[in-house]
Amino acid sequence: MHYLVYAILFFLIGYLFLIQRTSKKIALVNTQTVLEKYQGFIEAQDLYEIEINKMSDSFDRQKALYESKSNELKILSTKLSKKAIEIKTEELEMLKAKTMQLGKSIENKAVKQEELLLKGIYNKVNDFIERYAKRHGIDMITGVTSSGNVLYASEAIDITDMIIIGLNKEYVEGIEK
Repeated sequence: MHYLVYAILFFLIGYLFLIQRTSKKIALVNTQTVLEKYQGFIEAQDLYEIEINKMSDSFDRQKALYESKSNELKILSTKLSKKAIEIKTEELEMLKAKTMQLGKSIENKAVKQEELLLKGIYNKVNDFIERYAKRHGIDMITGVTSSGNVLYASEAIDITDMIIIGLNKEYVEGIEK
């Protein structure tokens, strides 16, 4: 009888050990929170906004010039000849087209800069998360977004804060070898 109890006990211990070794470790990361608190993203976003403001200022100056010339034409139209009005109107239309083209160009540059910024940040975050998972024996890390693709998760598997701390440390100190 003792042999049977020992055999069952040995079997149960082996089974529990096997389950523990074969169970997968899963964690989740709130990606929105990571972006909001990752120093590299915050600084890149600040630089992006500075560039956008410079481009916006350039557009505003061009727009103000167009509006000024348009008002000038309205004021002087009673004193100018028909030919002079036609010339000024053509110049004004060219300035308007140039202003609109500048606006579209700025918009395109802004979109491209944002795409580059986000691509670089996402690559950095994904690379860090992959290394973090390997270092901590995590088999899968899923992302949580504000639109919600995880309906429930225990706080025990939420590693968002650890990812933010690690990313910010690596941003300041460089990648650990």
